[in-house]
Amino acid sequence: MAAINTALIGKEYPPYAVTVERVKIKEFARAIGDLNPLYLDDRVGATSEWGDVIAPPTFAVTFRDETADTGALLRDLGTDISRILHGEQEFELFRPLQPGETCLCRARIVDIYQKVVSGRATVALPTRA
Repeated sequence: MAAINTALIGKEYPPYAVTVERVKIKEFARAIGDLNPLYLDDRVGATSEWGDVIAPPTFAVTFRDETADTGALLRDLGTDISRILHGEQEFELFRPLQPGETCLCRARIVDIYQKVVSGRATVALPTRA
C-alpha cells in the first residue's frame, strides 16, 4: 500500500455555507424511514416548541460544498480512492436545525489510520464537520 500523507491530520478545508431547506428536511426524513411528524408535518411543527418543522439529528450529513474541488482531499492524500474508507463523521448539535437557517460548515481531518479488513489494508479518514 502506498504511504498516506499523515501530515494532513488537522488540516481544515475552506468553510462553506449551506441553507437548510424545508423540502430537503422532508426528503431526508423519508429517505431514512423516520416519519416523525416534527420532520414532515408543517402544522405539527408550527405548534411545537420550535415553531416549525425540525431536521433529524443526522441531517447535516447532507451538507455539501457545491463549489468545492471534490478531488482536493484525494490529491492531498496521494492515494487511489479505492483504498479509502470514510471511517466516521461527527456532528455537535445544540438545537435542531430548521428551514431557512444558514450553517457555516468546514471539514477537518482529525485522524488518518490504517485498518485491516478482510485481509486488505484500508485507510480510514475520520472527519469533523
